[in-house]
Amino acid sequence: MTMTDAPPEVDPQATWVAALNSAELHVGTPNGPGLWLAPPGTALPTDTKTAFASPWQILGYLSDAGPTIGQNTTKQDLTPWQSISPIRSVITQREVTLHFILWQLNSLTLSLFFDADPPTPSATDGSFSMPVRADKGGHQYAVAIDALDGNNVMRVGFTRALLTDAGDMAITRGAAVPLECTMTAQVDNGVLATILSGTAT
Repeated sequence: MTMTDAPPEVDPQATWVAALNSAELHVGTPNGPGLWLAPPGTALPTDTKTAFASPWQILGYLSDAGPTIGQNTTKQDLTPWQSISPIRSVITQREVTLHFILWQLNSLTLSLFFDADPPTPSATDGSFSMPVRADKGGHQYAVAIDALDGNNVMRVGFTRALLTDAGDMAITRGAAVPLECTMTAQVDNGVLATILSGTAT
């Protein structure tokens, strides 16, 4: 290189993006309780170090399968008269979901599973009565998962979501009664989901 040659351009991402990096593998163990629920519009923690605080509530034990994030898109292919293959595809719909199976039965988890108004348990023994009404539904929530691997944290949250599917509530001897829920993110100021990745400390 001569004195007049410009120095080669450096990719700003080259300092942290590696082709093979075992440190970027993430094992999906919970970070504390791991699954949180709050009223719709509740802000997520701003980073992976900040704890979830009120009004976020713990949803309790999940089945050993853990939570699953799902995505689905719908597209419209544009195929011209001169071709049998599309020359462009337009995304017309996008969906992000969170699926999990709750194992704890209480006023919070049962009202989520049945898409009902949360009852107020008795202060003396925790008992409650919860009507599942035919003229109500579509309750919205904020929901988030919190996973930890060593010191690496990954959080995925929806500030607005609603129950869009629920599995069978099998009451079987020798097995936990499952509350299988699928929650679908709703747009909140143009955002469907927020992913936070960083360290715990």
